[in-house]
Amino acid sequence: MGTIYWWSFHILVIFVCTVFLVLGINMLRGAYGMQYPLNFFIAFFGSSMMIMICGSIIVGFSLRMIRRCRREFDGRTKEG
Repeated sequence: MGTIYWWSFHILVIFVCTVFLVLGINMLRGAYGMQYPLNFFIAFFGSSMMIMICGSIIVGFSLRMIRRCRREFDGRTKEG
């Protein structure tokens, strides 16, 4: 039962980070339409931070899932 929670947690985190990644990209696109330079810098760096953090979490959790899937697959082939 623990593996179901592990997989569902990782899939949920990847889904939520993907939503925030899309939000960050849209925010970055909107930053280029701003008139005032200070507002542009705030929106630009904020959206860049969102993209960087969400992207790294997605990559990290995806690699963790791939590593676990390979380990389970290797364990099954060695046993049988």
